[in-house]
Amino acid sequence: MPKKRLWLFLSFVVLSFVLMTYQSKSGVLAPLRFLTHPINALNNTIHSIISSIKEPFRNIALRDEENRRLREELNKLLLEQQRYRDAVIENIRLRELLSLKEKEQRYVTAARVIAKGNDRWSNTLVIDKGRRDGLGKDMAVITVRGLVGKVSSLSDSYSSVLLINDINFSAAVRLEESRKEGIISGTGSRNCILKYIPHEDDVKQGEAVVTSGLDSLFPPDIPVGFVSKITKKGTSLLQDIEVIPFQDTTRLEEVVIVRR
Repeated sequence: MPKKRLWLFLSFVVLSFVLMTYQSKSGVLAPLRFLTHPINALNNTIHSIISSIKEPFRNIALRDEENRRLREELNKLLLEQQRYRDAVIENIRLRELLSLKEKEQRYVTAARVIAKGNDRWSNTLVIDKGRRDGLGKDMAVITVRGLVGKVSSLSDSYSSVLLINDINFSAAVRLEESRKEGIISGTGSRNCILKYIPHEDDVKQGEAVVTSGLDSLFPPDIPVGFVSKITKKGTSLLQDIEVIPFQDTTRLEEVVIVRR
């Protein structure tokens, strides 16, 4: 019996020693340590699933942000392009005015259009030059394309211009090829009417019309327009001739004033 107890005691001592040796190397025993790997695997699987679900939404958000940035850059480029185009067009207009100044001996000044007439029944505009700039009543207003109208009223700093297509406008003109003379009048619309050309005179469609200078208002040989339509009525002594002005008065920004 004593031997049996001795062996039991020795076995307990050996087992205790083995356990202490194991714990010193591997740490405290954790009875649930065998569950760690399955839990970690499950956690990684869930994280992977969530990431795969979020990824398309993240890509959409990034794509939307990139599209917004590209739209902003495109708008900036379009704005810069428009500014460049406007600068080029303005430069062309100013060069045209400069060339007109150099070749036109009766040049007074150039002016900028600052307003349209406020009367819907008349065709007028306002320019930023007046008496102090040398302007006078009835001076001719022109562009490189041709006659625009005449100064109808003025102050020290501003002037009103009666346009060629106004019903109150008229000027002595002649047909450039046939040299037949008449009077051109506005109609209130885009076209004008050439009056007092006899029925028997031969007028060609497309023939140019210029000022004659016989009215003591406009200098001679200013381009006016071209013949667009000719009507000869059987019993009428005169022809009805429609003329389209060379200068479109709805698209004016700068003009030149010349003296008689």
